[in-house]
Amino acid sequence: MDVDNNFPAAKRIITEIQNIINKDPKLKEFDLIIQPENQNKSPVIYRDHCLGLESWCVRHVYKYVYQRLITIRKQLKRQASNETITLLTSALLVNPEVTTFWNMRRELIIDGCLKPNDELKFSAIVLTFKPKCAEIFNYRRWIFSSISKSLSSTDIVLNELSVGLTAASRYPSNYNAWNHCFWFVQKSLENENFSLIAQQWEMSKVWCREHVSDHSCMQYRQRLLKCLVADKRCLQHLECCASKSLLKFFNSDERPKLMRPSEDYFSETIGVTLDELYFNEDLIVTYQSHESLWNHRRFLCYLLVNIYNTDCIKEVLMNNEKRICTNLLKGNELYVKKHVLWFQTALCIPIKLP
Repeated sequence: MDVDNNFPAAKRIITEIQNIINKDPKLKEFDLIIQPENQNKSPVIYRDHCLGLESWCVRHVYKYVYQRLITIRKQLKRQASNETITLLTSALLVNPEVTTFWNMRRELIIDGCLKPNDELKFSAIVLTFKPKCAEIFNYRRWIFSSISKSLSSTDIVLNELSVGLTAASRYPSNYNAWNHCFWFVQKSLENENFSLIAQQWEMSKVWCREHVSDHSCMQYRQRLLKCLVADKRCLQHLECCASKSLLKFFNSDERPKLMRPSEDYFSETIGVTLDELYFNEDLIVTYQSHESLWNHRRFLCYLLVNIYNTDCIKEVLMNNEKRICTNLLKGNELYVKKHVLWFQTALCIPIKLP
């Protein structure tokens, strides 16, 4: 494929972009500026540590860098040059969903032509334009797992969690961002940093309250909850009203049936799950007609039954869900009936509505 020579300004534009990235360590954002026509000036906009590119030239610039990069990629001998880096920078800013181009940057890191820390800064800038792009998150995780290998530092982990949260705030239902966060939570648990999961548990609770239609964060909380109930060392750092939830859920006759010999920690795990169940109930009552909340509730009920599969749990859970479904039936009939049907088919627990 021959390089398109119909747009001679392409080389100058991508060089200007690269120079800005190299010179400004505080660069924080990239975006396209809607401008359908050439204004006879540079289409590269740079203000207050933010970089922009006018939309009229994007197609021409991307065509130029794409063709040049494919030509370079087809060469059998790997060549590292400033031109390759400049081409990749503009190509990934405009379209970061091309895995081949990220692989070329990986090779440049391995060859010592790019620094890992600089690449973390660059990929964070790209995320501001495409906050849901899985390739960017994969690239960042690759840098940590294959190059840096310094995940024992709490500051590094907290920074990555902040990057993921920022991306999740910029794009709804951003499962890729929350998966990125959970990857670092898992690495922290491997390093026995159990306090981090408690911090994430509280942070995500606030986030869910502010984004009740977004199931991606609720899935993140589900994965955190599985970690909490699987290891009592995680529960030690948790601040919640688990004991109050237990007293609220079970009456005085049912509580003795809950405990068994050598199972002290089961009441804590159930208490944490119940605390989340009551939090979910508050959200459903306050923000009605949100399917994400009902889906999350079904997960919690399923987890409760699997943590402690006894008739006591099933009976109390049935009564509790009957109460909620009855109170919310008016105005939420579709969601309530779907919830009742799921209870009967998935958990074999019948709920009879009035």
